[in-house]
Amino acid sequence: MAPREHAHPALCDVELVTVLSALAEPTRLRIVRMLAAMEGERAWKDIDLPIAQSTLSHHLKILRNAGLVQNRSEGTRCFISLRDDELESRFPGLLESVLSCRDGQMSEGAREV
Repeated sequence: MAPREHAHPALCDVELVTVLSALAEPTRLRIVRMLAAMEGERAWKDIDLPIAQSTLSHHLKILRNAGLVQNRSEGTRCFISLRDDELESRFPGLLESVLSCRDGQMSEGAREV
C-alpha cells in the first residue's frame, strides 16, 4: 500500500485569522509548543497528551489545514513537523510571540482595550 499523502496548504494562501483561530484552542497551542520544543520532525506517537487518538488526529488536521504543521507518512508511521521557517517568512514574529507567552498571559496594550 502506498503511503498516504497529506494535503498541505501553500502558506501564501493561508490567512492570519486561520492561523490565529487554530492557535486559539488550548490543546492545539499545546501541540504547537511541544513540536517547537522538540525541534524537527517527530513521530505522531511522540505527541503525548491525555486525549483520544481520534481527538489528536482532529487537532492535527486543523493545524495542518491552517499551515502550522506538515505531515509525512512512511509505511504505517506518520511524522509531524512545525512549519516554523515558512511561518516566519509569511507572518514574521508571530510564532515566536505566541510561543513566548505563558497561558493566560496578555500584553499590557491588550489589557487596556
